Formats: sequence, structure tokens, C-alpha cells
Amino acid sequence: MPLHYPSVLLYHITEIANLPSIIQGGWLLSDARVASLAHEVIGHGHIKARRLTELTIPCCGNRFVGEFVPFYYCPRSPMLFTINQGNVGKPRGHQKEIVHLVTTVQNATGLNFPWAISDGNAGARGVLFNSEIEALDALDWGAIRTTNWAGLTRQKQAEFLVADYFPWSYIESPRFL
Repeated sequence: MPLHYPSVLLYHITEIANLPSIIQGGWLLSDARVASLAHEVIGHGHIKARRLTELTIPCCGNRFVGEFVPFYYCPRSPMLFTINQGNVGKPRGHQKEIVHLVTTVQNATGLNFPWAISDGNAGARGVLFNSEIEALDALDWGAIRTTNWAGLTRQKQAEFLVADYFPWSYIESPRFL
């Protein structure tokens, strides 16, 4: 069945503790923009640093990956799993402190901000980026949708990236999973 691009769901994960500042500010911010704010960070520090200083998105003017707000295409991402396992400096079971902020591709592309699709974890080397909506067709949707991603981690971690900011008003629902 072909994808209906506008209705493809996008999931951004953040600490529940970050919600008040996101709502008050009106925006989700890229790591580059949020760096100077009091904010709970939930990723691997070395990967976040690489996203901010080493990895660029050629189809978006070679801007750094860390200048984009990241979204996954699934609610149960490998990143959420590793957070819950206690692998990023948070206690084991930390998933209960995470909220999924859900929107759609239609909302994300309708902003007229630069955006890109990665075919894997945008914080890894060798990932391909594209800013054509048809790149969604090339993603491994079987891997993205599976709950058993052994051997498929790269594909499952494909991302939709929006430059700099994403408006809170475009979040359709926060979900606690």
C-alpha cells in the first residue's frame, strides 16, 4: 500500500520535565538552539556533540544535524529503548519520564522551514539525507514498524529533521507510552 505522505506520523521524544518550557516558549528547539537553556537532555553526549559539530546535511546547505529538530517515524525507537535501559546516564526504567510529541509530515513540511529525511540515525556516519518527500518511499517501513528490530536498528532509526524550531501549535498530541 502506497504511503499517504501528509498523514505519516512523526514522534519527538523529550523529558516530561521539558514540557513547561516548550509550551511556554511555543517551540521545540534543535539541540543547537536549546544548548543555552535549562533543559533535560536524554541522549548520548558524544553523539549529540557529533550532530552539532561533525555531521552535516548536504541537501540543506550542509547545516549540522544538531541544527534540526529530530523526529522518528515510530513511537518505540531504539533511542527510547536505550534510555529505558539506563544507557544514557538516566536510571533504568526512565521511559516513564519521557513524552512523545506527535505531529505529521504535512505539518512539518507546511512550515516552509528546511527539512530532511535520513535513511538511518542522523547521528551516525554514512547516513543518506534527502529533502524530497518521495524519499519516504525508500525507507524500510517494515523495520520502522517492527517491535523486534534486531539487525534493523539503522533502518528503524530513520529520522525526519526540521531546521531550528518546530511550533508547539503543530503538535497534535503528547503521548505517554
